[in-house]
Amino acid sequence: MSDKSKLNPKDENSPNDSEVITLLEAFDRAVSLLPPGDFSRELLIGLRAEIEAQEEMIGDARDMIEKLEQVIKKVTSPANRIGTFLGSPARDTAQIVVGGADYYCNVDPRVSLTKLQKGTRVLVNEAYVIVGDLGYDTAGPVTKVAEVLGADRIRVGSEHGTQSLVLQRSAQLAKAPLKTGDEVRVDSNYRVALEVLPRPEARDHYLDVVPELPWEKIGGQDEALQAIRDAIELPLLHEELFQKFQHATPKGFLLYGPPGCGKTLIGKATAYNLTKQLRNKSGADMREYFMHIKGPEILNMWVGESERMVREIFATAREKRREGYVPFLFIDEAESILGTRRASRYSSILSTLVPMFCTEMDGIDSLNEVVIILASNRADLIDPAILRPGRIDRKIKVNRPNKRGAQEIYRIYLTDDLPYDRGIPGMEENKGAAIDALISRLLEKQFAKREENRLLEVTLRSGRKEALYRSDVISGAIIASIVERAKAMAIKRAIASGNDEGISETELQVAFNAEYLENEILPATDIVEDWLKLIDYDPENVVKISPVRPLAGGKPSQSSSVI
Repeated sequence: MSDKSKLNPKDENSPNDSEVITLLEAFDRAVSLLPPGDFSRELLIGLRAEIEAQEEMIGDARDMIEKLEQVIKKVTSPANRIGTFLGSPARDTAQIVVGGADYYCNVDPRVSLTKLQKGTRVLVNEAYVIVGDLGYDTAGPVTKVAEVLGADRIRVGSEHGTQSLVLQRSAQLAKAPLKTGDEVRVDSNYRVALEVLPRPEARDHYLDVVPELPWEKIGGQDEALQAIRDAIELPLLHEELFQKFQHATPKGFLLYGPPGCGKTLIGKATAYNLTKQLRNKSGADMREYFMHIKGPEILNMWVGESERMVREIFATAREKRREGYVPFLFIDEAESILGTRRASRYSSILSTLVPMFCTEMDGIDSLNEVVIILASNRADLIDPAILRPGRIDRKIKVNRPNKRGAQEIYRIYLTDDLPYDRGIPGMEENKGAAIDALISRLLEKQFAKREENRLLEVTLRSGRKEALYRSDVISGAIIASIVERAKAMAIKRAIASGNDEGISETELQVAFNAEYLENEILPATDIVEDWLKLIDYDPENVVKISPVRPLAGGKPSQSSSVI
């Protein structure tokens, strides 16, 4: 029964003039006043059921009409707009942007103007009155900061040629330390920067822990190590003398030489030892930040993308220096991105990438800020603008190890704590001396100018032919692989016999032969650059390179390959 069917009869029989009764209650009272034997009383009692049914139907119809009226009101009411709050220029007045247009509008008294923050979303009715606070948006376009303009504004732009925009900072970004290159999320109207996104670390390039590499752990490179130590340690140990002579400290180094000879290892050792020197001198807890960049990783087909990566790499290095790290930027295969701007497959990229790299290097004061180390197998292909004094100040040749250097490298890998075969002479009496003698015997065979050790024949422009032997292309990487092969053989022998076995002299010699026969030391192509990386010759002097391939019987055979 609907409440609207209630009545308020006022008669003398009513116990209370303010009492509200329903129509049926009034009907029942009227029937009760009739005498019991009255004929009309019986008729009225029969009508009561019909009146009750009619009342219920009218109540249901009234409820349905009210619901329909609410639905019609909702579907015919205009939608509220969502805008971005920009500020309050006057009392009880707000500045908002809706759909790219600015408005000065009023604020509903139920909304606190003082609690609205710049950049938050607000609900606006058809009269452009703020009727609700929706808070900060959690989604939106992302762009990069191109320039910080004062404390309240930033300039953003795309690397792909779209128009730059000047944005305001939101309230939550008012005190955030922004810098060029940061990624920020902006509102849908592109008026306010809402949030700075965390920059992804260059984990592909960054080595979390640079291994402990004192200079003594690098063998066969005495000249290169002395040159780089003079360049980085002397300015730190004798700073007053350098200031007295007004001698500038170098900005960067070029390590060039054949592959596998320790250029990357020397770069890591430089990071470890220089940081150690700075830590001892300043007393501060300094750590190295070693960024290993492989040249081809920077090359990108999209216009401007390679340049952007170079800017970000240098920006990351400078940022880490401000955080207390000592950043080392090690660029491997530098000729691939810093090559001469000649006609080639990547000529259009190199024509802008090399100037960008030069510009970034010119912004570095000395190695106290960022240490730049380039590594290359073909230094002759690097653009002269990079190698001029003032940018890459030191060019250090990393040669292949000679016989003495090879012995030092073997000794680094053949340590005293490894198990050795008991048949090696003197192993039981003096293990260290026996290992040294073992290495000497190996090197006598490996460095011998014998026919089985012949590897290449090089024809020079003068017509003279020179033979290259295995020892002429040996490297630290090859020696490390030889030792690992010998360890694998000793392990298999120990498994087969079930006894305690060790590395034998025979296994080391077999591993040496297998390294040159099975491993891809010689290039598989006829590309001149690939062969010139292997041998240490002036490219202008080489006319022909003929590899010597061994036959099944073990005798060498000269290949007919011509380059």
